Amino acid sequence: MADTKRTFRSPSKTSTEDVDRDSLEPDIESSVTDPSSGNNKQRKPNDVDWTEVNKRLRQHGLQPLKFLHPADVQHLGGNVICLDAPGGKIARENYIALIADCDRRQDLVQELILTNNQLKDDVARQSAMTEKYFGKMKDLKIMLESSRARVQEMEKSASKSSQRSSSHSPSRSVSTEDPEKLENTKAAILARCKQLEYKCEAQERELERQKNKIRKMAAEAEKRSSRQQQVFQEFKKRTSRAHNVMDEKLLDVIDSYEKQIQNLQRELEYFRSRDTSDVERPEGFSDTDSTSFLSVPETSDNLKDLIRGYEKTIKDQNHQIKKLAETKDLIQLDMGSRPEVKDYRASQLRIKKLEKLLSLHNIGIPGERKVIDPFRLKRKFSTRVDDLEFLPLDLCHHYIKGICAEFEIDDLEEMLPRIQKLSSDLDSIQICEDFCHNVQDLVNSRDALSDTNRKTRLGSPKRLCLTSGMLDHLMSILENWKQDEDDLEELQLSLNRLSERVAPWLKIHLTGEPSVSKIITAMDKLTYDDDVKAEKENKDRISRTVLENIVQHIQTLFDIPSISGIYARMNDVYTKLGEVHNVLNTLKNLLGLSPTCKSSAIVDAVGRLFTAHQSTTVKQLKQLLQTEDLDGIIRRLEEHSEFFPAFYEIMNRLFEILDVRRMDQVIPAVRALKMLTN
Repeated sequence: MADTKRTFRSPSKTSTEDVDRDSLEPDIESSVTDPSSGNNKQRKPNDVDWTEVNKRLRQHGLQPLKFLHPADVQHLGGNVICLDAPGGKIARENYIALIADCDRRQDLVQELILTNNQLKDDVARQSAMTEKYFGKMKDLKIMLESSRARVQEMEKSASKSSQRSSSHSPSRSVSTEDPEKLENTKAAILARCKQLEYKCEAQERELERQKNKIRKMAAEAEKRSSRQQQVFQEFKKRTSRAHNVMDEKLLDVIDSYEKQIQNLQRELEYFRSRDTSDVERPEGFSDTDSTSFLSVPETSDNLKDLIRGYEKTIKDQNHQIKKLAETKDLIQLDMGSRPEVKDYRASQLRIKKLEKLLSLHNIGIPGERKVIDPFRLKRKFSTRVDDLEFLPLDLCHHYIKGICAEFEIDDLEEMLPRIQKLSSDLDSIQICEDFCHNVQDLVNSRDALSDTNRKTRLGSPKRLCLTSGMLDHLMSILENWKQDEDDLEELQLSLNRLSERVAPWLKIHLTGEPSVSKIITAMDKLTYDDDVKAEKENKDRISRTVLENIVQHIQTLFDIPSISGIYARMNDVYTKLGEVHNVLNTLKNLLGLSPTCKSSAIVDAVGRLFTAHQSTTVKQLKQLLQTEDLDGIIRRLEEHSEFFPAFYEIMNRLFEILDVRRMDQVIPAVRALKMLTN
């Protein structure tokens, strides 16, 4: 297999060839151009395999390999790598194995990411369920404690009532019974037994009445809650929401009206029952009882007094029972109006949320000790516009104070006009800066040197930073230009007088607006006059051959195609040479150099001056922005540009929400809302 070698060229070695990426893909049939070699059939499967490898490399963002015919290797020198068939097969298999391993690792990383996200979701779900169960357990504990307290209170009240009934019955019997008067009186004993039986029956009826009353009150409470919900739906066209301040206020108003209606109905029933009870007979006696009691033949006056005392006592007891019933109704109404355990639970949760919100914004309650969070300084809050609602108030105050200190203002109402004025000043400053740069470009174009060494050292011309020294230099140059322009008129007059004295036959007389082109033309006429040239030739006696050689040499040096363009070219060269000399002399005077120094010394001095000026400017910029690197300067400017729109937007929202017009009214309004929520 020695004649089936494959030649590869690395894509990194082809930097000298300007080819496209598609040209790196080999054309199998065109690259194998020797049909007599007998190996075309053997190379085609290998070429197809390497094409597949190149496709897979291209899919992974890598550059493909280029392989050439062995006949083309001798033209490429040492920029190729030669492999035989077994080596090419091993390299191809290694490439395919590495690409497959890369795909497998990528799939494994994706699976790990998905598994990690699922585990995070499971942990969050489990924590939410745990918090929910803990809340339910706390509520159940509170309900259990309240039910235990109620049971204890009911047991105490039941024991007290039983003790009271047992203590009153013997005293009443002792006080009412007269053993001397009722001795051997069978009818009195029977009456006493009946009285006790009626009393027991009355207590049973009272107990049933109280149970019925409790059930009725429960039904009324349910009806009242249903009426509240119905009235709320009629008002709001929706059901009430839990822990909503406005909904709770509306429900309280409806509840108060319901209580007033119930009180009026109760009073009406009470007055109706009182009117009917005045007509009825005392409780505990019927017609049969009175006839049986009065039909005893042994009744006497003492027995009648005893009956009257019983009747009076029964009336007093009935009156006390009514008063106790009214007191009980009032107590039950008061208990119904008091908040329940769930209300206390909701209020505690809201208080905790408010305390957390106050601690987040670093706001202390007046009269209490301020608690400082030790980890607050280590937290980093986002200052983006989207996260502005979560930014603490003290940080907002810090940013506002920094802006006020930067603008040197004492009233926040002056901030927006100051920013608007600053933006307008920036626009005008930009216009002035563009004008100054244009003037600088114009001056640099006139003062540009043609020295090749300076061009290679400084490179392409760039716009420098505008400083006071630069502006003074530009101003001095503009003043010199203005002075030169004003002196053109005097120069024109002097040239007219000179032409009248030297060559009056040329009739050179310049009129109108003075210009440099007119003056140069007149000077050319005076300088290169035929008569003057003839006199010079006669004086110097230079041969024609020397003059022709001089003219040809000048044409060769300055690339002048015709003899007529020599005068203009030489004038231009002379003018530029004078300008260069003037610039060099000016720079020597400004830089404090000796008049005999070389041009390279001037260039070195200007370079040192530019380096010192640039380093001073960079130091000033770092000191102003309080950062040491260029990325920090850019970041500070971006933060500054992001904060102003966010601050303006949040203050507008606060003005709309709190319904205030000035900045100093925001904090009192927020405090009022805080006190109202507390």
